[in-house]
Order: sequence, then structure tokens, then C-alpha cells
Amino acid sequence: MDILIVGAGVVGAGVVERLANAPSIPVGRVAVVDRNPHRAWQLSEKYGLPVTMGSLDDSADVVVLATASGSQARLARRFLARSRVTLSTSDSVADVRRLLGMHGAAQRQNTLMVAGVGMAPGLTDVLAVRAAEGFDRVTEVHVAKFGTGGPACARQHHKALSSLALEWRGGWKQRPGGSGRELCWFPSPVDAADCYRAALPDPMLLVRKFSGADRITARMAATRRDRFSSWLPMLRPPHPEGKLGAVRVEVRGQKGQKWTGRILGASAPPGTVTAAVVMGAIELFVGGQLRQVGAMGPSEVVDPVEFLDALEGQGVVCEEFAGA
Repeated sequence: MDILIVGAGVVGAGVVERLANAPSIPVGRVAVVDRNPHRAWQLSEKYGLPVTMGSLDDSADVVVLATASGSQARLARRFLARSRVTLSTSDSVADVRRLLGMHGAAQRQNTLMVAGVGMAPGLTDVLAVRAAEGFDRVTEVHVAKFGTGGPACARQHHKALSSLALEWRGGWKQRPGGSGRELCWFPSPVDAADCYRAALPDPMLLVRKFSGADRITARMAATRRDRFSSWLPMLRPPHPEGKLGAVRVEVRGQKGQKWTGRILGASAPPGTVTAAVVMGAIELFVGGQLRQVGAMGPSEVVDPVEFLDALEGQGVVCEEFAGA
């Protein structure tokens, strides 16, 4: 299998490292392309064959888009015209909306495009489906995330906090970014953090699985300084890579006559989680489990149990809140 990685930042480099050391995946060639050719050259020098420098015209079985959020829909359309299976890691609302809008074109091209292959959205979508197993009716789904990956991810989060947030309340509603403060508990070592509304695409993907839910929301952790400075340019350069990261998903609904809820989560650096999610999707594709055609989210194309098992093999362990 030939794989093209577009973007050699934190996520792209993480995927390349895992592919170079993945004996279970029959990799023929891993081509890396980046705006900065030196980055791609460094990865090809570090890992040697099968990692090589590539170009956007490379022929590949799977294309992984690991560029900055906001740029991936345009790239995805380019690969769609060549009928390439495309995995997009973007957490931009605009990117996800445009990618999902390519569903008809992807069906005509008989190919698969997966939007939101990351920590959130991505892992959160699969956790929500897993948490909802056994429910007779799901009424609410609430997602929260903590931390950022590389500099591009930090800039996207900064922008999201000052943009309008989408929520599902039996229909789409817009709320100001930075509002709706809520104290959320994540798996250790993150623990408690204040989370706020932001322009996050999770509800757009979750409503496709839980269209009968009354409420679907998404929040991200932020400090007071983050909120007050979100309307300004970033006051200091972002860190090269976020060290702490976590997600939690809470599903509420009915089991028989009983109202109940379930909380699942995971804790690891966001770049590490996103690279693991991409690898999990590639592993299932190689195994023949991804046979769908069209443009959709991760929870629509993977089996939750199989996917979470694949993630555990990549070092990302999910946890369930069992009460105090």
C-alpha cells in the first residue's frame, strides 16, 4: 500500500513515524510532502525506506491530510478527482462542512473521504457511539476537549474561541464563542478544567449518528486570558507541541424506564492521539473493514470496539468514569 502524507508537522511526523515502524501494515511507500521541503527531507532521511519525499501528484492508495485546519477541503477536492481514499485531520467547521458536502461526488467517484480523523472530532465521535451502546434512546451528547497539538492547532483553537459555536437543540443554534462556562472533569493527569463554547465541528458529525437527540454540544478548555485575548492576535508564539491533552464524552438517555448517563474519555498529547487515530483508520482500511463510499465522519465508517482496540494497540487507552 502506498500512502501520501500531506503536511510534516506534529501530526504528519507522528503518522510517518508509526508507519515506518508498523510491521502489521503492508506499506509499499510513504510519500511525504510539505510546504517546507526541508521538513519532508528530514523525515525521509530519519526513517529511510519506505519513507520518501513526494509531491501532490503522487499516486497513492490512501492520502492523509495533516496540514493546517482551514486548508484541507481544497486539497481533498483535488484528491477526490483522482478517486483517492482521503483522511482529513482538520477540526475546522468550514473544512468539515465542505468535506461532508462532497458526499455525492465521492459516491460518483466510488471512493471514501473521512472528515474529522483526529482527537476531537474523531476519537470523540467513536467514544460517543460506544458510550451509547445499550441505550434505548439517546437524548444528549456532550463533548469536551483539553489541549492542542502543534502551532497550527493552537492557532485554530485561538480562532475557534472567538467564533460562533454550533449546538444542536432539536435544530441548529448558534452561541457566542467563549460563553457557557462549565467545569469538566477529564481523565488524569488533566483532571478538572473550565470549558467554553467554541466553533467546533463535533456536533456536525455527531448529529449524523444521533439525529433524535435533544442536545448535542462541544466545548474546549480555556483560561480567562484565552477568552479575553481570543479577539486579538496570539499574544505569544504557540508551543511546538502540546504536552497535555484529553477528551471526554458524556451521553445521556434512557435504558428502559430508567434515565442514565455514561462518560468515556482518554488522556494523551493531542498530536499523539491524532496520529494514533489516523493509524487506526489505516489499519482498518488495510483489513478491509472500511468499505463505505462517500464523505462521512469516523463514527460512520468504523466499528467502535474494533477501532478502540486498534487505538489501544497504538498506545491510546480509553477510560470510563465509574463514579466516586
